[in-house]
Amino acid sequence: MRFAHRTLRTIGGAAMVGALVLGTASTASADATRNNQWQNKAFDIDAVHKVATGKGVTVAVLDDGVDGTHSDMTGNVLAGKRCSDGKPANEEKLDDHGSGMASLIAGHGHGAGNSAGVLGIAPDAKILPVDIFSSEGRGFGKDQKTACEWDEAIRYAVDQGADVISISIEQQYADEIDKKAIAYALAHDVVVVQASGNDGVEEKRGLGSVPGVTQVGGSVQNGTPWEDENYSKKLMFTAPAKDIIVATSDGGYQADGKFVSGDYVTGDGTSMSAAIASGTFALLKQKYPDYTPGQLVNRVIKSTYIAKGVDKSKLPDAYHGYGDLSPLKALTANIPKGGANGPWDLSALPKASGDKAGGASSPATDDTSSASNDDNSSNVLLYVGIGIAALVLIVVVVVIVIVSRNKNNRGGPGRPGGPGAPVGMPPHAYQQGGYQQGGYPPQPQQPGPYGQQQPPQWGPPRQ
Repeated sequence: MRFAHRTLRTIGGAAMVGALVLGTASTASADATRNNQWQNKAFDIDAVHKVATGKGVTVAVLDDGVDGTHSDMTGNVLAGKRCSDGKPANEEKLDDHGSGMASLIAGHGHGAGNSAGVLGIAPDAKILPVDIFSSEGRGFGKDQKTACEWDEAIRYAVDQGADVISISIEQQYADEIDKKAIAYALAHDVVVVQASGNDGVEEKRGLGSVPGVTQVGGSVQNGTPWEDENYSKKLMFTAPAKDIIVATSDGGYQADGKFVSGDYVTGDGTSMSAAIASGTFALLKQKYPDYTPGQLVNRVIKSTYIAKGVDKSKLPDAYHGYGDLSPLKALTANIPKGGANGPWDLSALPKASGDKAGGASSPATDDTSSASNDDNSSNVLLYVGIGIAALVLIVVVVVIVIVSRNKNNRGGPGRPGGPGAPVGMPPHAYQQGGYQQGGYPPQPQQPGPYGQQQPPQWGPPRQ
């Protein structure tokens, strides 16, 4: 695959670190590929797929493009977009990172009964590829640039109907524009997943530190953290990152500047962790379609596998989060739905509209405002009508009184008649008021119930 061991990218002034390490990359045959997907054995993937397969769910992969013609992904890759030129991003033949991540999410294998090749966590999900880079065939070089900002790519994915956004690239800085994009995704119930990175250092300010982003670290086969994962107080959980087999683009990959033939490659990195987690959220989206992102994350962190020797009472921590991913338990365990925000305090995020770009305004906002305007207009007309009617009635009464008195006071010349005592107008009984523009007041934020609560010791055995 075309990646460097450590990489640095620049995006809008923010440093980027590629979240895939291939220093020990090796090829694998199609049969060996399925047999060596250790994470699927650990997850009991057959049991998982009896519960959900990701059918009806779309996962956006913000990365390189994806080779939608790969035999393990045919039919599962939508057109998507290349930010550099607006062309489809599902025909990638030069760069492999996006294809590899897509195969872990939605690979369905091939051959008799699809028994060969990569089997993803959610084989019936659709992949929406968003190629964020400005050039093709450059790999993860330090001079590689992006063609769109993160907020643009995230909003595009949301507007195209993504249910999950998978980001296997670390961003070391997140600004207010990025936070608005995350708020926009959450407003549309889109789960945003990001890899923590592969430098073995603390991550403090990246996109994964933004409330509402599910930051995923890496684990090895026994469920303990991978030694090169970036650690963070915002880490939610870990997922397999060591010796993971992925698909390549165009039947090969670059190693030490040379092209090596092979449809598959084995590598390490939290890129894989994020992709596997994204596939798991696709399963959860299928089974629990009315859950918010926070409620889906709640299911994951309350169903994690706690490796032997890990002190549960000290979780979550910066290396384990709440523990290691356990898809089957996340799907089937009896876990309360919980509050809409799940483990996050979202009060620091900008307020986001539920409207999609270019779409109609939100009925919940505009219909309320319109109804309020209509009510006020109707009330004004009603008040005016009643006032006029009252005035006419008063005039009629006055005229009748005057006529009556004139009749009664008719006499000789020189005795004038008079209108009698003046008739006073009562105060107006209708006063406009009581309606205010502005729609509904914001609902109070619900604090997350987690704190230092330890997750249960659930999860499949690690081989």
